[in-house]
Amino acid sequence: MCKIKNSLVILCLVFIAFSCTNVCQECLEKKFRPLEYNMVVSGKYIDVKFYRAIGREISGKTDTTEEFVLNEDEYQIIEIGDTFRKEKGKLDFYIIKKDTTYTIPNFCK
Repeated sequence: MCKIKNSLVILCLVFIAFSCTNVCQECLEKKFRPLEYNMVVSGKYIDVKFYRAIGREISGKTDTTEEFVLNEDEYQIIEIGDTFRKEKGKLDFYIIKKDTTYTIPNFCK
């Protein structure tokens, strides 16, 4: 259930990103800032029109599969085995490869 809820939140944020900047920023603050991800990507796929990746939590707290929505550019960057990280309280997230870390800024900028 948590996986679906988090995916819906991110999906909501993607749609709102194309609307008014103030609304987008408010949604980021309320919905996206509290989220936390720290997972190794185990797969990726395109579901109708959304780019998705799934992974295993690596913090040791949970043993669940998480799913998140990406834009096309992020989908092209991320590969199986990469780490996807978003810290609670921050808006940027990271795609971490063996030799490179990509910082993905929030989409309201």
